[in-house]
Parts: sequence; C-alpha cells; structure tokens
Amino acid sequence: MPGFLSLPPELIFQVYCSLDTIGDAYFLSQTCQQTYSIFRRPQSQPKIFESIIDNIIHDAAPTKAWLEAQFGPGSLWQPREAELPADLTNEETIKFLLNVGFPAVNLTRMGFNSSDLSISAYKGQALDGYTADELFDIFNQDYHEDTDEDEGNPPALSFRFGAIRLKLVLLNNKNGTIYFYDPENWFSHRGVIANGLDTFTVLLGMVVAVTKDLRTASLDISWYERFDILRGPLDALLRKLRDYDFPAGYGSEFWCGLIWNLLAFSEMHT
Repeated sequence: MPGFLSLPPELIFQVYCSLDTIGDAYFLSQTCQQTYSIFRRPQSQPKIFESIIDNIIHDAAPTKAWLEAQFGPGSLWQPREAELPADLTNEETIKFLLNVGFPAVNLTRMGFNSSDLSISAYKGQALDGYTADELFDIFNQDYHEDTDEDEGNPPALSFRFGAIRLKLVLLNNKNGTIYFYDPENWFSHRGVIANGLDTFTVLLGMVVAVTKDLRTASLDISWYERFDILRGPLDALLRKLRDYDFPAGYGSEFWCGLIWNLLAFSEMHT
C-alpha cells in the first residue's frame, strides 16, 4: 500500500478508471486522504464514473448470454410462436421474443415489474393485449407523427411488457416502438422509452449491471448521504443510456423515474 500511495495523482486517477464496480471506487477513496481528494475532485469524479460504467457495459448486447448474466439464469421469458398475438406484426420484435426472450422479473428497487409475463404463460394465457379503443388516447392528442396511423383512426394494438406501479410499458405491434402509458392520467402518453424491444431490454440490463454492487449501504449513513453517494454514478449511467438509445435521456419519464427510485429507495437491498 505505501508504494501505491506514493504514485502520482495521474496514475491513481487511471487506477480509478480501470475499476469495474462503483463500490470499488468508493472503497479506494476511503483508503487515504490522497485517494479521497482525487476521487472528490469535480473535474475527476464524472470521468471516473463514466470510465467504470464503460468497463461494466462494454459488452452489452441483446443476447441471451449477456441478458441472463444481468437478470439471472432462466429469467428470460420466451413465448412460443402460437402464444404471440396475431396483431403483433413487427418482425424484429417477433424474432427477438422467439430467439432471445424478455426478462420476466420484479426489480424492486427500480420499481419495475414484468414478472406477470411468466405467470400468464404458466396459466396458458397469451400476451396481455389492449384494444385499440382502450389505447386510442395514446396517439389521439398530438402524437400522430410518432406512428404510421392515419389521424382519427385507432392506433396499432399495443401489448404490455412490464409496469412501474400503474404506469405501463407498451409495445406498438406494427413499428416495435416502446411507449410509457399512464391510464390514470389525462395526458396518458408519457413518452417513448426505447426504439425497440431488444434495445429496451439491453437498457434495463445496463441499469441492473451498473447498480448491482450498490445494493448495500451502512445503516449509519443518512438518506441525504446515500443520495449524494448515488447521484454521481446514476447521472453518469443516465448519460450512457441516452448514448445507447436517444429516447432514454433526461427527458424520459420512464428512465428518470427508474433513476429516482434507485436514489429514493429507503433500503439498499432488493
């Protein structure tokens, strides 16, 4: 350790950037005053977080191997072709579901739950579908430019791939776009989540991969201290999500809501 601490600040900074967990960076920052000072420098910390996140998600891909490494073995729900709704016509979505699958999980800390996909399949039920009349107001306000529907006609049927409380994650079955829908809100269309189901799945996996080592925290720290600890890496994560798929940016109610849930969750374990 004395030899390590005698390194110039530039090399210690490079050590930080080579780490592959956020938790290791915080641990290193507590070893001595020099490592703490380097970690807390305003010009250094964002770069450290971004480098670590890059190290974590460098191999992110919509493959069964990578997704199960994040969500757990057997977590991907793969419907049989006969279970797919006849109205689901987007070829990329169909191919992804049949060959890879979508995680049927309950991510408690994020508030996202898609576990009912596997439950419905176990009961012999098809994907949860909604009629065009039920979802008409998604595109019947000022969102016709987002769809291939003629103004005044019902939208393509959408199907639910999870929810945050009462807000639904819906798939447009014609173009594969993922939308956020709040049936309890007059302005029910809450924005685009991702440009495709495969992209959405990878983005969720990135959040899980980056935050999995932040699940425990000392009971001695306050909520405000925990908020300060998590804000930096989660802001950096949100920027990386936006880089991967533009809808996952700071204006996204869905992704910002996930990040806020991670910041505000009263306990740091799942």
